[in-house]
Amino acid sequence: MPIQLNEENGGKILVVHVSGKLVKADYEHFVPEFERLVRQHGKLRVLFDMTSFHGWEAGALWEDTKFAIKYFADIELLAVVGEKKWQQGMATFCKPFTKATIRYFDHTDIAGARKWLDESVATGNRIGGRHMLKHQLLLPEGILILEPDAPLEAADFEGLVREIDPFIAEHGKLSGLMIHAKAFPGWANLEAFLAHMQFIKSHHQKIVRLAMVTDSKLLGELPKIAAHLVHVQVKHFSESQHEDALRWLKEGTPVSP
Repeated sequence: MPIQLNEENGGKILVVHVSGKLVKADYEHFVPEFERLVRQHGKLRVLFDMTSFHGWEAGALWEDTKFAIKYFADIELLAVVGEKKWQQGMATFCKPFTKATIRYFDHTDIAGARKWLDESVATGNRIGGRHMLKHQLLLPEGILILEPDAPLEAADFEGLVREIDPFIAEHGKLSGLMIHAKAFPGWANLEAFLAHMQFIKSHHQKIVRLAMVTDSKLLGELPKIAAHLVHVQVKHFSESQHEDALRWLKEGTPVSP
């Protein structure tokens, strides 16, 4: 069958293997079975193996869209396993539309995907000491340095607010914000995406300068977009210009004493 379901770890983990090209009829079995498992176990941790998957027929794509809209809230963790760039891209694309934590694994590391899900069961969904967004507030300049290297989570922004809001309350603004990243890691889930948007909305007028330090072509274009959306001086620097970026931020309008 193009869609095969297997329960593991006492039904706490659902393994979904998809192969070939899906048609509308494939969902007639899959959806009722998924509903049964949700009724029986509550929110599911899912390993979605796309290694031999080649896409959807038109009718099946619509069924898949309806399934995602209706049932994404019933997925707690989603490990996507694949072998193609578009499969990895699909995992990233889904993140803002669900509260599930999503991670992509190459098909050669399917054991790693199982281990990640198994650990989440054993630790009650605290994935072994949650990764935090690397950040540093330089004093007395009032320059915040961010180094995102893993999918962002809502707690990352809660931590940033606790770190910088007392400084802003005393000085009015941050002199600068440096975002140093090799690539944008995306968001862990919808909650993280909304927290990020709220952080930008509430803080963009409290930052004088923004330096984007990256060799990523995609991130390198963000300053051009941001310049039209936020009231901040924005500039792009390459990785080799890290010190130039820091110097430019320090030259920004000083915060009030």
